[in-house]
Amino acid sequence: MPLTSSLPTIGDYELPNQVILAPMAGVTDQPFRQLCRRLGAGWVVGEMVTSDPSLWHTRKSQQRMNHAGEPSPRLCRLPGATPKYWPKRLV
Repeated sequence: MPLTSSLPTIGDYELPNQVILAPMAGVTDQPFRQLCRRLGAGWVVGEMVTSDPSLWHTRKSQQRMNHAGEPSPRLCRLPGATPKYWPKRLV
């Protein structure tokens, strides 16, 4: 099967290349994401953040939600089984 040369897209966003950093708990913090972008990753995905807003005040959650200065789109993994919380984090 021949390889396609088209780049993946999510909505209106097109990856600049096919290199994507997957989320890894305890690894993909902001400094690591910035390093991977500098080394050529097209998109980087942050660590998991709970969908439950009652837990966002913790130090760990605050660090995981910090994407200051990172280019759009900002990607993160959002676990949770309570759909009522999803829209707040998907903005």
